[in-house]
Amino acid sequence: MSPKTFIFLLSGLSALVSAVLVGFQYLEALSDYTVLSWISFSFFFVFSLLVYKGGQISAGKQNKQIFGQFFLAATAVKMLMSLTIILLYFLLSKPATQYFIIPFFFVYLCYTCFEVYFMTRLGNTK
Repeated sequence: MSPKTFIFLLSGLSALVSAVLVGFQYLEALSDYTVLSWISFSFFFVFSLLVYKGGQISAGKQNKQIFGQFFLAATAVKMLMSLTIILLYFLLSKPATQYFIIPFFFVYLCYTCFEVYFMTRLGNTK
């Protein structure tokens, strides 16, 4: 996948996710969790950029196992960082309901699906 295609797709996904997050602000159950929504959006946007660059570099290596190892390491780091974000938010803001997790997981799922898509395309690069 070319960098131009990646940026185009990432921009489209980010616009869609942003629109949904703005919509979440108008839902009474989710309006109190706007800060977490935008923190998670920012994290996953930047993380996608970093994973793309790392995937691009590792896909070009002679040893194709490096790409698989990079993908597994990136997934582990993403999961640990996600858990850290959720725990810190929970401990610092003490949300009144458990609905705070909905916007976070929406963003997580969108960017994870996108990450699997572009990493698959990068992995198939000859």
